[in-house]
Amino acid sequence: MEKAFTINDIISMFMRRLWLIVAMALIGGVISFAYSQYVIQKKYTSSVTLYVYNQSNLQATTLTANDFALSAKLVETYLVILKSNQVLDAVSARIKTLGLNYSSSQIRSMIKAAAVLDTEVFEVSVSSTDKEHAKTIADAISVVAPPEIIRVVKAGSVEIVDKAVVPTSHSTPNVTQNTILGIILGIALSAGLVFLLELMNTSVKSKEDLVEMYKLPVLMVIPSLNFDEGKADKYSYYDYQSYQGGSNEATK
Repeated sequence: MEKAFTINDIISMFMRRLWLIVAMALIGGVISFAYSQYVIQKKYTSSVTLYVYNQSNLQATTLTANDFALSAKLVETYLVILKSNQVLDAVSARIKTLGLNYSSSQIRSMIKAAAVLDTEVFEVSVSSTDKEHAKTIADAISVVAPPEIIRVVKAGSVEIVDKAVVPTSHSTPNVTQNTILGIILGIALSAGLVFLLELMNTSVKSKEDLVEMYKLPVLMVIPSLNFDEGKADKYSYYDYQSYQGGSNEATK
């Protein structure tokens, strides 16, 4: 026996259990907010932006379109070399002189590097639980990486466009986004629960339900009579009493 739901049925079942949907949405939002705000460790991100030249001689007075195209190609190579052990070992050695003890593998897990909209500009971002550490490592990369990259590639040049700054707010977690996702998850779970409760409910509420669920014709419908207190005359009733002779007398 399968239940078929119309649009009106679905709207009706949701409206009947609207309190459940609202409650679970609030619970999901509160849990997500609390977890993001107080449990997940906050991270701060500091970034440095670099520009790639195709020419090693920065004193050149003109740059052609071909130079820009080659520079954009060089960015892809530079990004690979940037995360090499050779470059990151040099970064690790530099920050050790500043009192920070991070290995090259740790630094690699902290950095993200990508070209900016497929241009000859690329950005290196460093994320850390300590905002000062993020800025210091980003500074070290901007100092160490360009000469190391040029030494390996032996082509092009790199200039710093934007230096790293100390971040003023954390980059992760996104508390607002996580809270909204928690609310959506609560609504989704409550909607599934409402459907499950409706499927498990086998009670017959009307003759239409009887016909639909059991595919049987309805021969008779007994109306429901509700008597209000203090209104005895609102409905009539009959009392059948037997008397001698075998017949029944109905009294109103």
